[in-house]
Amino acid sequence: MKSPPIQVIFFDLGNVILPFDNYPIAQKLTRFSQKTEFQDPKKIFSYLFDLEKGVINDFDKGKMSPSGFFQTVRTSLGLTLTYDQFVAIWTEIFIEDQDVSEIIRSLKKKWRLGLLSNTDPLHFNYIVSKFPIIFTFEKWILSYEAGFKKPDIRIFQKAIEWASVDPDRILLIDDTQGHVEAAVSLGMQGLHFVSAEQLRKELSAQLNTPLL
Repeated sequence: MKSPPIQVIFFDLGNVILPFDNYPIAQKLTRFSQKTEFQDPKKIFSYLFDLEKGVINDFDKGKMSPSGFFQTVRTSLGLTLTYDQFVAIWTEIFIEDQDVSEIIRSLKKKWRLGLLSNTDPLHFNYIVSKFPIIFTFEKWILSYEAGFKKPDIRIFQKAIEWASVDPDRILLIDDTQGHVEAAVSLGMQGLHFVSAEQLRKELSAQLNTPLL
């Protein structure tokens, strides 16, 4: 059975539009830690970014303010650095995939576009200041504002509510297969992002429209 035509397309942000790597954050913070156990960047990375226990999870869900997050991390890791130093280390990790941005701009002419991202206010404020492609989107649905992170179905429900169309007319593009599967479980269509070239090819087929 052929899928209904897409009316709304939601993009993930990190590692789709903006490739990034969190590990350099851990590497840089080791230089400021006064605790022996956190001289190992792997230990800092786990403390910050573990999928279940990492402190980033509450920050991404809006349960901590930027200053509160900084104080928690500084105390836990025994860091000797200023807030501004921390923010620079925390945020300066993104680059833009120009090929993906080109695809997004071409889609804007015919489809409603939204952003659906697990992110925190420090990262997103930095992104807004550095990457104008973000303003191509009609709607931003951000985990720290929603109070939920993908793959929690409640954040996808917010996307469906905003779109105000049947879920099967909404497409999610995400680099995490589990997020795509969660969206599909609610009736949305999904596309697992691997590369700009793959996105252009598969999206052209899914939309039945050539993307030059």
